[in-house]
Amino acid sequence: MGVEIHESVLASTVNMADIKAQAVVSELSEPETTLKPPVADNFMYDFKYNHTLPTSDALGIEVPTDCNAQKEAESILERLSKTMGAGDAQAFTDMFLEYGVWRDKLSFTWDYRTFNFQTAILKAATDLFPKTKATNFKFLMPAPTVARPYPDFAQLQFVVSFETELVAASAVINSVLTKEGWKIYTMHTVAEKLKQFPEIPPADGHMNGLVSWQTQRAKEIDAAKPEILIIGGGQNGLALAARCKALGMESLIIERSEEVGDVWKKRYEYLSLHFPHWADDLPYFAYPKHWPTYTPAYKQGMYMEWYASALELKVWTKSEVVKAEQDDKTNWTIVINKEGKEARTLHPKQVVMATSLCGVPMTPTIPGMADFKGVIRHSSAHDSSRDFVGKKVCVVGTSSSGFDTAFDCSRRGIDVTLLQRSPTYVMSLTHSVPRMIASYGPDADGYRPSHEEQDRFFFATPVGPGEELARRNAKVLEDLDRPLLDALNARGLRTWRGQRGTGGATLGQTRNGGFYFDAGACEHIIDGKIKVESGYIENFTEDKAILNGGREREFDLIVFATGFSNTVDSVRATLGDKIADQCGPIWGIDEEGEFKTVYRETGVPNLWIMAGYLPYTRFHSKLLAMRMKALNEGIALAPYKVQIF
Repeated sequence: MGVEIHESVLASTVNMADIKAQAVVSELSEPETTLKPPVADNFMYDFKYNHTLPTSDALGIEVPTDCNAQKEAESILERLSKTMGAGDAQAFTDMFLEYGVWRDKLSFTWDYRTFNFQTAILKAATDLFPKTKATNFKFLMPAPTVARPYPDFAQLQFVVSFETELVAASAVINSVLTKEGWKIYTMHTVAEKLKQFPEIPPADGHMNGLVSWQTQRAKEIDAAKPEILIIGGGQNGLALAARCKALGMESLIIERSEEVGDVWKKRYEYLSLHFPHWADDLPYFAYPKHWPTYTPAYKQGMYMEWYASALELKVWTKSEVVKAEQDDKTNWTIVINKEGKEARTLHPKQVVMATSLCGVPMTPTIPGMADFKGVIRHSSAHDSSRDFVGKKVCVVGTSSSGFDTAFDCSRRGIDVTLLQRSPTYVMSLTHSVPRMIASYGPDADGYRPSHEEQDRFFFATPVGPGEELARRNAKVLEDLDRPLLDALNARGLRTWRGQRGTGGATLGQTRNGGFYFDAGACEHIIDGKIKVESGYIENFTEDKAILNGGREREFDLIVFATGFSNTVDSVRATLGDKIADQCGPIWGIDEEGEFKTVYRETGVPNLWIMAGYLPYTRFHSKLLAMRMKALNEGIALAPYKVQIF
């Protein structure tokens, strides 16, 4: 969902040009003269608790090949149940490695928190256990197993359910064998259900009224008086609305596009999602069995349109926020320009920004740009290169959209140049998919496993251990992809191993870009169908782009695939300066290892940010909906905000 600022409900809109100009960052306007990594290791990454993996060499012992995983897990769970049931913080802490990690989402902290190493675990458990007692521990599927991702690293992994007074929860536990016995390396506790407010049963569905289903639905949508107002009808807004409905909360989505799904349907026509769809389903509405492995973007948009209809979500399309205010008691008043025809005033209890991680398009300011006679556009405004067959195109930027745009040109036989300012993380799908999301993939008969089970594992690893594992994985993938990378380098494309040497893992948590999962463009670069030049555009004349070093080039179309500003610009454009200025930093990793602001308190009471990739959408929408339900019903505990260093 894009954003615009309105002076009045029915007046003409103010163009986003001023906001876009403000979003241009200095490194785009004043590029470096030499290629270097796009971001520093600490870019949007404040994490302070790195520690090497507990390998067999470090621990001085190996897990026997004949280890009885079930028996060992039962012994650990017996101790864990006893210590947590008794609220014994010291005994609980002693079950962890000295550099073990306890991560919690809502079950104890009513927040997203990570407690790194024993000192922090002891402090948190001492504070939290008197308020929240865990009981009724039981094993969940899959059965306990010893995972051996690397020859020198093995961990006993199992999943359990438990209950507190308020929630039913789960925990993923990874333990390592030490000379003193099994110690917990990581434990991830997550609320899964509000015990007092479970999901409501489906409607009866019998048509006993005097009007048709579609007429009744249209009336209900038009008359919506939401508890939860969701701004943005993309994947995050839709999933959160579905979760809220399942918990008995009335929500309304405000979407400025013509139709639900336009966020995908109106992107460049040659786009398919870059990873298999296996982990991408929205809640309650799985892709059918024979869905294409890589979903075409337009088809993804249709899926979202079907989703809103099938789950009977309330969406006002062609509508925008005009005015947003909070009174001194933090009550919301939101004025909506509904379809450009009328003003509607709403008073929701909670407001959620779900306009994606992207703020506004960033386009550099370059001398002479206004005099250039060719076409200049940002990639977000570029839907196809079909009108430039027989002409020359330059694509500035080498993240996913840059590669995709250049590939679209080369497939049409267009003379295309990819202009690279700094190295890009590139990996093949051949090697990365099996190592990253194979667990979500279909079996020999085409059936995929439970998302609920897989999500527990996928989101369980804390940032510190996750970084160590990702660094190893990136090295393995780089070695496997060496022939591809060498061939790209020979054509002048610079590659690197990603921020903090973790491939795309840390980049996804921070920059939300700077990588390319090869969907075909690499072969065209290697074959010379896509030319690569290093550097940047220094200035324009009427008919030329002058690259750094005085290189003159003639292009008919220049596409700036230079990314987007931060989400806070979307908040500012939609809710105004006063509210945006109160928001904390959005996205990136904090000192403990949790996302900043997203899914958590924003700094503005009763305002939330829902964003992220499709698997994140499904997982985090459930937690945010539960938290808002608990707040609305008055049962939520105060979030645990003690900072432990």
